[in-house]
Amino acid sequence: MGKSVKAAALRFLKIRPRSVYELKEKLEGKGFSSTEIETAVLDLMASGLLDDRAFTKSWITYRLARPFGFRRIIQELKNKGIDPQIIEQAVAEHEGVYSAEDTALELAQRRWQRLPALDPLKKKKRVMDFLLRRGFDVGIVMKVIKKLK
Repeated sequence: MGKSVKAAALRFLKIRPRSVYELKEKLEGKGFSSTEIETAVLDLMASGLLDDRAFTKSWITYRLARPFGFRRIIQELKNKGIDPQIIEQAVAEHEGVYSAEDTALELAQRRWQRLPALDPLKKKKRVMDFLLRRGFDVGIVMKVIKKLK
């Protein structure tokens, strides 16, 4: 394994944590061969510097703090090449401590207050669209919209 591949991989990981898929894509973009990349990735995984499970847990924690809904977070993780089983396990761990409905209601109320004096139906539509873009489930969004006044 060339030192330059591992050095590049460590630079990418220093910027922010990455999934195995993301790191491979970045290294391919730099022109490294697939065998060099595979060797570097396996070495980083063996040393614990590259771990999709840890990445997934930290990503979910980070995105829930923003706050986003699980639908959006799951899609982001899929785009980052995370195994669906890893995503499912990590989401299940976080669902017990995170109330999507309470978070969506808080976001909706803040958004409702910031919107100008519009027709209440238009305001509800805008808040609903906002929550859906944030990745909250339709059922939760509908419950929250009914609570807005």
